[in-house]
Amino acid sequence: MERELILKALSIFNLREGVKVEEVRHAYFEKIDQKQFKRIILSDQHLEKEFFKYHESYLILIKHYSKIGNEKYFTNYSSDLTFKFIFNQGIYFLIKREYLKAGEKLDDAFKMNNRNVLLLIYLGFLLMKRKNYYAAEKYFLNAIKIDKDNDDAYFYLGENYYRAGKLEKAITMFEISKNLNPLKTATAFKIKEIEERINEETGYVPKTSFISKLTSFFKK
Repeated sequence: MERELILKALSIFNLREGVKVEEVRHAYFEKIDQKQFKRIILSDQHLEKEFFKYHESYLILIKHYSKIGNEKYFTNYSSDLTFKFIFNQGIYFLIKREYLKAGEKLDDAFKMNNRNVLLLIYLGFLLMKRKNYYAAEKYFLNAIKIDKDNDDAYFYLGENYYRAGKLEKAITMFEISKNLNPLKTATAFKIKEIEERINEETGYVPKTSFISKLTSFFKK
């Protein structure tokens, strides 16, 4: 049974039995560094499954090589690869909805690199899940300061404002996100949902233009 798991894990990376540890590590980071994983993947079940498959297979192989005395080749990473692995552990636990473990790993990664935009957004997302909207906002805003063209940062800041009841701010962020990535359909749905909610509550949907709202937000 254990051998079957190992062979299956190796096959995920298109590797053969008896392959060197270095090749396993290289194959893992090559898969996990694919472009589709450079975004927030938590709303995409297909990407979640793909990421989960690669990371869990790698964990199985780490355990196997540790048993046969080759664990040092896995643990002796460069600082960059160490950061990536710990960060990936955080994402792995987020996918499993084990938020406490996810927070521990993401915090460890943050101590190593506090300017990684994707990490900042994931940390903000985790705080938002905990309903700590004020702290989450800081992470999203920091991500935007580093990369003003990251539509995920604006999208999740908008979601954070929406959950906190700051509806007009939420619309502003979603509109910026939509402007940066018009193909993301979830953003348009969010804008429509918020406008309907404002209309129900006040009978008035704000007609402020996108540019004026953007200017107003960043003046605050």
